[in-house]
Amino acid sequence: MWKPILTYTGVFVTLFVAHIIAAANDFDLIFRLIAAMITIQTLFAGLILHWIGGKCIHARYPVIALGAGLGWAYAGMQLSWTILIWVFAVVIIQYGTEKGLKYNRPVEQTNG
Repeated sequence: MWKPILTYTGVFVTLFVAHIIAAANDFDLIFRLIAAMITIQTLFAGLILHWIGGKCIHARYPVIALGAGLGWAYAGMQLSWTILIWVFAVVIIQYGTEKGLKYNRPVEQTNG
């Protein structure tokens, strides 16, 4: 149970630190690429957890904080109503992921 969560967290923290280092050294292209990866990882947290062997419901509550942080970053680190758009976006994507994966179970094989 913990391995996928720790893997996701480790990758996220690594990308976050790398984007800070890239920004500090004025590596604009690398910064933008890493920021895009962080955005994708935040928006699709539940699906990524599912792909790496975890349960998508473990991302249910953390995506709210991740979405708020993403919104904060895209709002220029200032309070703005656009932060709510990011929070709503990640919550809707997470909800859709959970519902979609609920009905995407492999069919049991029958022998005979």
